[in-house]
Amino acid sequence: MEFVDYLIIAVYLIASMGVGIAFRGKQDNADDYFQAGGRFSSNFQLILVGFSIAATLFSGISFLSYPSVTYGTGIRMLLVLVTFPISWALLHYWFLPKFFQHNVTHPYDIIEVQFGRTVRLVASTIYIFFRIFWMGALIYAPTLMIITSAGLDDSLFWPIVLTIGIVSTVYTTIGGIRGVIITDAIQFMVIIIGIGAVVFYAITHTQGSLGDIFSYLKENGHLKLANFTLDPTENFSFLTLTIGILVVNLGIYVADQMSLQRYLATGSVKAASRSFAINVFGAAIVVTTLVFLGLVLAAWYGLNPDPLLPETNDKIFPYFIATQIPPGIAGLLIAAVLAATMSSMTSGINALAGCLTNDFYSRFGQRSEKSLLRFGRVTCIIVGLLSTISAGFLSKIGSIWDITQTIGGCFLGPLFAVIIFSIHKMRFSPQIIIAGVVMGFATGLIISFTEIASLWSPPGSFTVALLVPFAERLFFKKVP
Repeated sequence: MEFVDYLIIAVYLIASMGVGIAFRGKQDNADDYFQAGGRFSSNFQLILVGFSIAATLFSGISFLSYPSVTYGTGIRMLLVLVTFPISWALLHYWFLPKFFQHNVTHPYDIIEVQFGRTVRLVASTIYIFFRIFWMGALIYAPTLMIITSAGLDDSLFWPIVLTIGIVSTVYTTIGGIRGVIITDAIQFMVIIIGIGAVVFYAITHTQGSLGDIFSYLKENGHLKLANFTLDPTENFSFLTLTIGILVVNLGIYVADQMSLQRYLATGSVKAASRSFAINVFGAAIVVTTLVFLGLVLAAWYGLNPDPLLPETNDKIFPYFIATQIPPGIAGLLIAAVLAATMSSMTSGINALAGCLTNDFYSRFGQRSEKSLLRFGRVTCIIVGLLSTISAGFLSKIGSIWDITQTIGGCFLGPLFAVIIFSIHKMRFSPQIIIAGVVMGFATGLIISFTEIASLWSPPGSFTVALLVPFAERLFFKKVP
């Protein structure tokens, strides 16, 4: 990369931090800081919330995983689009009405109302570990991309990790949820522009016509949409992709405090549903563009063979940036990667600090509003630093795709089950709910160490956590 690229990246980082701080809004108490007081409900604000959810869902991980998977397997990842309308229907007609009926102030209040403080604390603990490791992956993925695409030495790994983590932490700590939502929405637009610029450049500069590109992709199986095998070891079959991605997405939309915070910030079922519909639209654009980018890369190196091409698919896109993308566009793309990373990072920091403040600190003893707000800000700093440090310990898990599915399977599946039990006011003992969570976590972890496709880890952990309470009631006793 050239000087102009580094200038674009530096300006972007400074601008993101400035916007997050400038739009922090009212912060008189913890509810203002974490839920915007439930007043983020105008039409324009709902659009911001929708784009914020979309930007949060697609991080720097997506920039590597979607193109790399498409590069190797073709357009099968477009099957992800099938899960979006299903997710919207379930949230619009089922989850959001029931969630708002509980009239809760904080995301996991519904768990405590139904199963007591202990289950809430267990769920919150699971969520804390989930988010810390997930945010570590968020920083790890784009750091690898920046090092490869800029041709930097591996010794710069930690300086880049710390830069991303510190910038994200600073404006999240000062800006609160309002600053996070607004910067997320802006970052979503940067993501779209960055990907679009690369796709346009690749199409207009590859050898051969569009017909040649299409013929190459068809002849090499990249345009085959679905593999209908029932083999659970097949990573990207129709069954594995649709079920695995659907459970992951629903887990994020239903059990992740980042999403629940945004629903509460809108203040009503109707407003939350409208913002979620905007998220579905934005997410579909990002998925389609990233898959198309993977196809373009496959055609580029199929028609323009390169003997130095990396063997690992995760490194194909960064290598393309380093060797093919001209100055200016490369900087814009790295800025888009950072936008995707920081949107998820800042949302995670805010949600996790809210979890520690509302689910732990406020549970023990009388706390003033100022005390809760002060603790929330301090916790943002601690969470940001811990997540940044965790990025250095994820390289041994495997590919970026495997890392994310392992984390989601172990933590997100059991949380999804607990939320379902809570919103439906199912009468199980707290002990058996906790047992289900533990067994679900163990199931996700076991699947990740077998030959079974990693995408089955979230559905597996969710199913076990969901069935354990019913099995206990069926075989042992009925809980009054």
